[in-house]
Amino acid sequence: MSAPPPDAAKKELSPDDRRMHVNLALLALAVMINVLGFSIIIPLIPDFVQRGLHLSSAQDPRIGEYGGWLGASYALMQFLFAPFWGRLSDRIGRKPILLGSLAGDAVFYTLFGLSSHNIEGQFAARILAGIFSSASLAVAQAYAADITPPSLRAMGLGYLGAAFGVGFVLGPALGGLLGQIGLGWPLFFSSLLALGNLVYIWRVLPEPPRRPDQAGQVPGGFRARMGQMASAVTGPVGFLYLLTFAVTFAFGNLEGTFTAYLKQHLEPGVSTRHAIAVAGGVFAYVGVLIVVIQGFLIRPLVKRFGEPNLVVVGIGLMALGFLLFPLAPFLAVLLLGPMIPVAVGNGLNGPSLRALVSRRATAQGAALGLSASFDSLARATGPATAGYLYKNVGQTAPYWCAGLVMSLCFLFALSRRRAMAEAIE
Repeated sequence: MSAPPPDAAKKELSPDDRRMHVNLALLALAVMINVLGFSIIIPLIPDFVQRGLHLSSAQDPRIGEYGGWLGASYALMQFLFAPFWGRLSDRIGRKPILLGSLAGDAVFYTLFGLSSHNIEGQFAARILAGIFSSASLAVAQAYAADITPPSLRAMGLGYLGAAFGVGFVLGPALGGLLGQIGLGWPLFFSSLLALGNLVYIWRVLPEPPRRPDQAGQVPGGFRARMGQMASAVTGPVGFLYLLTFAVTFAFGNLEGTFTAYLKQHLEPGVSTRHAIAVAGGVFAYVGVLIVVIQGFLIRPLVKRFGEPNLVVVGIGLMALGFLLFPLAPFLAVLLLGPMIPVAVGNGLNGPSLRALVSRRATAQGAALGLSASFDSLARATGPATAGYLYKNVGQTAPYWCAGLVMSLCFLFALSRRRAMAEAIE
């Protein structure tokens, strides 16, 4: 028997396929820079807030409160403005919006880096950065839908999801490293990355042809969007949207206050440089755990156990981790104990919930767009709630809150396990 021709063993990519992958890689780079800008300042926030409020004590609880509000203001702007940028890109094109977004990122990252002694400037820079950065995420998803056929749509969006994970790993680590040089250096570095990506996209990335079948944005303005979200809660996929919101809300409690908690509770009295480096390393550690789960383990786990079981287990792990979180007396105990179930549970929940939403819904694009809306709203309300609890109730209150929310969700997910299983039958 003759051997099969080489083309039968390995099909080479066509020029159009190569171009599609190159363009997706450019988009992924834009998304990664967007996430870098969000996450690179996480280990720096307490020091920015302390200087911005002109506080003499590094133990002042307002540091955690204002840190939570800074994170919330950024995420809230993304929630509010992402649909606007998506609709505008339908009219004037994807590429101009991407370029404008990256230019805005460069300007407002720099502004934040220069506002270390001005809390008003910090909020202004963060709000404006949230407005402009929301365009990168929304329009990158629309661009990916434009250039990928329906059969490869999941792959294209997977590129962007992987970039988001890599950005969250690299951002805090770079923030901790460059923060040793100066508090504003990580932001200036992000600005240079944004400008470099802007030039690259301007020179290389073409304007995509518009596809009539592309879907994924939530149409309408803010009021229409909120109305759709309210209606969706009572629909057949409503409980999955609620779980999506709750999981992100709980994790937002960690994102919004952990750096202040580390500096004020776990390692009080350490130097600013040491605290910045440790906080950056901790968030990079969490990001690596999530990327390993979502990048390497989620597919075999889904094949073996199914999404409904992974959702129940993931929420249960997050509940356990957050309830044990305030009891960890030292950082090493926290990293080797509660932080692992929190990160692993979060890594299991995200892709499993999105897959269930897409399988259960009749219009997958619109359903996933609504899921992203619930997710982004939770990224705003989680840190805001955490900041309030941190100052007015206690430093461990955000983690007790997250643990309680996840415990209730665990019971709720158990009660709806059969409904989740019906989505994949």
